Amino acid sequence: MRIPVGLQNAMSQQAQAERERQARVILGEAEVQVSEQFSQASLAYADNPVALHLRAMNMLYEAIRDKGATVIVPSAAVETMGLGGMLALTSMGKQQ
Repeated sequence: MRIPVGLQNAMSQQAQAERERQARVILGEAEVQVSEQFSQASLAYADNPVALHLRAMNMLYEAIRDKGATVIVPSAAVETMGLGGMLALTSMGKQQ
């Protein structure tokens, strides 16, 4: 049995459209899961600013360690994490 070329093309396009639809559904489901996890994390961090501070410092460490590059941190973030005072104390300690 031979399938006409036009029908083959139509079937191919339909299969491609179905694959794209499935990919979008999977991506949407993943987004829902991620947003739920972020929501849970935000509740934990809201009640524990020290945990948020440690997580922010850990994220900086991971970025520097994995990429082996310089990371530019906005001054507001440095102040929020309290790194400015720590860096100053470290610098003063080296001078003495």
